[in-house]
Amino acid sequence: MGIAQRPQNADERLDGEVVETRGQPRFYGILDCAPLPMAVMEGPSQIVSYVNPALCYLAGKSRVEMIGKSFAEILPGGDECLLLLDRVYRSGKAESHAEQEGSATRSPYWSYDAWPVMVGLAGEDRPTGVIIQLTETTPFHLRATAMNEALLVSAVRHHELMEVAETLNTKLQVEMRDRKQTQQALLRSELLASAGRMAASIAHEINNPLEAVINTLYLARSTDHLPDSAREYLEIADGELMRIAHIARQTLGFYREFSAATSNSVTSLLDSVVNLLQAKIRSSGAAVEQRCDLQLQVIGAAGELRQVLANLLANSLDAVSENGRIILRASASVDPNNGRRRVRITVADNGHGMETTTINEIFEPFFTTKASVGTGLGLWVSKQLVEKNSGSIHVRSNPHGDRRGTTFSVVFPREAEVSEVTSRKAQ
Repeated sequence: MGIAQRPQNADERLDGEVVETRGQPRFYGILDCAPLPMAVMEGPSQIVSYVNPALCYLAGKSRVEMIGKSFAEILPGGDECLLLLDRVYRSGKAESHAEQEGSATRSPYWSYDAWPVMVGLAGEDRPTGVIIQLTETTPFHLRATAMNEALLVSAVRHHELMEVAETLNTKLQVEMRDRKQTQQALLRSELLASAGRMAASIAHEINNPLEAVINTLYLARSTDHLPDSAREYLEIADGELMRIAHIARQTLGFYREFSAATSNSVTSLLDSVVNLLQAKIRSSGAAVEQRCDLQLQVIGAAGELRQVLANLLANSLDAVSENGRIILRASASVDPNNGRRRVRITVADNGHGMETTTINEIFEPFFTTKASVGTGLGLWVSKQLVEKNSGSIHVRSNPHGDRRGTTFSVVFPREAEVSEVTSRKAQ
């Protein structure tokens, strides 16, 4: 509460000045709006000259009942309060006092704030009265305050515990995901092991009849007066049977091809793959176009390279619709990482394309988009064969728009590195 002083002249009156206006100080209107009980006393006897509505409500009396009476009659038993008012009146200095719950003999417990009312000229100020403000402090209020503090501390601890719980939950989720991935990897390993055992068994069973078929073809090719077209078909069949025999020997573990990496004509490889899949190409109605330098050579095992390209072309034929288009392209390039020369072979189609989620899984074993028709091993085996021949395989695809389709890119070393690759494998 500010101190009201009388200015030197009437034109210099302050807003907080105690001035009689219709029998009341002008700032009483402000005190009427105060939420805390307040009163103004005059003289050494502390005669009440003003009370605000909040004090009327606290005391249970009207203004008429309190104004003109001693403050001691309004709040009897308030010895500390009366002493406080007397000190402020005599000293002209504001003071405060708060009763303690343990030292008081009654409830509620009060806190008092008192200010002197000063009038007169500057340098001659003297108190003419006192303004007092009362604050009620009950045991319930103290307990509520303590409870609020406890709730605040509890909320902070709850927040800390929630953070710890979230951290632990995140770690648990990561551990569960890692464990699930480990279990899936073990399951895939077991499936691959089972598939390997089954493949070995099948290879063992077909090995002997396969040899018989190869011998029969040899005899048929040796027949006199055989038409050139029939001889060409028999040579194609003999080549594919040799590839089947090679796969069977690999499956059984009877054959390790340390020196099989040789120089192969890319054009010849693509021609052989297209000829092999001619029946499938005709049935699909697709157009297969070859774009390749006739002199381009690639390093690798011929049978394995042919198997990779055949798998990729067969997949493209499955993806395109009637009148679809497939382009087989081979070109020379240089590895930007080490400057070595290499050959890039691409198989591009304008089929239905693949979503990103599918692309992320196509090289996983047993993953297929062909339902019961596919085994899910073609691309996985192709990737293994490409890497075995010091190459790499990549894919990009778009399932939407005019540029819809899929492109597989396979990169192999060029002929210039035959001796280096062969010697490295021999070591």
